[in-house]
Amino acid sequence: MANRLSGFRNPWLQIGVSTVAVAISELFLKTGADATISLSPEWSWTGLTTLASPLVWLGIIFTIVSFITWLYAIKHLPLSVAFPASQAIHILVPLSSWLVLGEQISALRWCGIALVLCGLALVARPVAELEEKL
Repeated sequence: MANRLSGFRNPWLQIGVSTVAVAISELFLKTGADATISLSPEWSWTGLTTLASPLVWLGIIFTIVSFITWLYAIKHLPLSVAFPASQAIHILVPLSSWLVLGEQISALRWCGIALVLCGLALVARPVAELEEKL
């Protein structure tokens, strides 16, 4: 059934949208949290003060988009296939925090990112072969 859906209804595209939405969400949440660090220090430990930032609300919206697209994807794909594909988030978040926020990535973390990328390639290959047979 997954191979019959095309365009925006393609569950593989929805996994991609979900993954990118999570990365964007995390960037907005981090930026919004940093912007509210000086608000009400006695309550900042709760995280509730971050709700004063519009960026946090944008992050929440992208989290909801990710959730909706994820539900669509797992409706049309086996979870054992969809979940490993979604783990590209472990590459996207560190890279986007490095590129957008200027955060540093240690050599050990770069090695971890490379290992995740290799793992995704190993998982994706059998799925691609299976898709070709369908």
